[in-house]
Amino acid sequence: MTYLSQPTEGLRIEFPATLEAAREAVCEIIGWLESHHLDRDECGTWELVLAEATTNAVTHSSSEQTLQIEATCSAAHTQIRITDHSEGFEWPEEACLPEDDENEHGRGLFIIQSLTDHCSYLRGRGKNVLDLQRERKTAPPPVEDLATTLDLMTAEVSSCYETLANIFSLCAEAARDVSPEELASNWLRQLLEISGADFLALRMLTPDGALLEDIANAARLSKAGNEAELVEVNHSQPTTRSLSIPFINLNRADLIESRAVTLRQDQWFDGSSDFHQDDPLSHWSTSISGVAHPLEIGGEVIGVLTVGVFCDHWEPKARDINVVRSLGDFLGTLLHSLRRRDDANHSRLIKRELQIAADIQRSLLPDELPQSATLQCAGHLTTAGEVGGDFMDGIALADGGRLFVIADVMGKGVPAALFATAFRSLLHSHLDLAAQPCELMKCLNTSLFAELDRAEMFITVELAWISADGFTLRTCNAGHGPLLLTDGIQVSEIGADGPPLGISIDEAYTHQEVSLKGVTHLLLHTDGLSDSTLPEDSGLSRDRLHRWLINTSVEGIDAWSSRDTLRQMHHDHQDNARAQDDATFVVLARENALLSPPRNQTLTHASR
Repeated sequence: MTYLSQPTEGLRIEFPATLEAAREAVCEIIGWLESHHLDRDECGTWELVLAEATTNAVTHSSSEQTLQIEATCSAAHTQIRITDHSEGFEWPEEACLPEDDENEHGRGLFIIQSLTDHCSYLRGRGKNVLDLQRERKTAPPPVEDLATTLDLMTAEVSSCYETLANIFSLCAEAARDVSPEELASNWLRQLLEISGADFLALRMLTPDGALLEDIANAARLSKAGNEAELVEVNHSQPTTRSLSIPFINLNRADLIESRAVTLRQDQWFDGSSDFHQDDPLSHWSTSISGVAHPLEIGGEVIGVLTVGVFCDHWEPKARDINVVRSLGDFLGTLLHSLRRRDDANHSRLIKRELQIAADIQRSLLPDELPQSATLQCAGHLTTAGEVGGDFMDGIALADGGRLFVIADVMGKGVPAALFATAFRSLLHSHLDLAAQPCELMKCLNTSLFAELDRAEMFITVELAWISADGFTLRTCNAGHGPLLLTDGIQVSEIGADGPPLGISIDEAYTHQEVSLKGVTHLLLHTDGLSDSTLPEDSGLSRDRLHRWLINTSVEGIDAWSSRDTLRQMHHDHQDNARAQDDATFVVLARENALLSPPRNQTLTHASR
């Protein structure tokens, strides 16, 4: 029998020729097989085979001799060899059960031959080798290829930023006074190159929701007469054409695009698909494959984007199809808004979309802030509109430390929220730098600078790392308001070390390290906490925040009660003013941190 050469791992055990030592060796071999992911039945079979084989070896050996057992395991086979130094015995060509049920002679050999796929016994002078092999019934788990994993992660991050950059570009183009059809046509051409597809078709629902209207198409085709033919074209300048059917009835379940919208599911097709003669996809003169992707906004289907190639079978990369879906969804959402900008329901639809964006933004916040034996923490975020530019996070690190982040994107609304989303993604991908806030800040600035500079925006950030024992604070501040800390007697401020992100790409940030011995409470906050337009002497001024923080420390108030008190103070002052900005803060309490458990959520959210 011949076996393919495959990578193997092995175990070798030497043991004295006693039954007790043999049992221990068999148990160790079985444990090793289990660690190589053989299932329980396979291990049970091997245990029975090895029990019989080692018993035979011990029986034919003297007590002064040693035995050896070797096990190897590949993706396809398991092989075990037992070596003894006895005179050995004659191995039968085919072992049979003894006719006498009480006669044990030959029973073990029968069991060994019956339960293995291959067995051989090599008898030599003073050395005998029993070779046993079985085909694996369970495949080992694939070995993780770290380089491949890193490449996939890098490609995913690159895809995210490519998508984000294209979204910003799409927003900028939409800001110009162009028709939805022109915008869609221009962007389908670009999406054709990004996705590597051969054709794209965008259809949107008519206002009555009964028809799918042909909005734009892009394809690597030229039109000859009345028939479309595949030709060699310059991929940097794809031509466009219409799929000849301006409207599709949504009740036509036999049409691919109509079915995608009705079922709200991607509809894949290939060379074996049976297209109805009325289906626009049947008009191509060559075999096609691809997918019709329904476009949704807030749970409502608004259209369908069809993408495909000219071949019988298509297996797109996950990155490519995700880019198509993401940009397609965003383009569909944008067109949905543009086509109804003069509609009486425009403001209602925009509010609904912003609420969805607000829900998405809230989902980026941590469900709870991380507590520890030395630190309580509670936070609150209030947005001035449906969507804001404030961001906060609390992260439990692998070394037991904690990283707290407060950020404020210049401006409000969707642009600020988009940058807050990008900021969060970058932050969580570089947590290995958390204990060195200055390096983390520099990395964030370098990654975001180009997009911030192009959009003429910036982000102020406060990074605060606290050691696992709770006694060391390292903070780095990029143009943000000061971090406040108190021992119950006075309040100290740690101010900005450098400019906001997006101001200078070559900025070298530094961090400050402070001992927290004696410090009971800390406060990180955005300027929206005190920047409301209020009557004179009635706002949350710097002095008022200082007095509140000292009183909180003197009275020994826990983080959650402190958060609720400050939130109520801020709410009361809003009643006397017009809110100008988002307001976000995190309260940290150190002494007797876990004497009382949290009575409610450690992170709350509200909007005005």
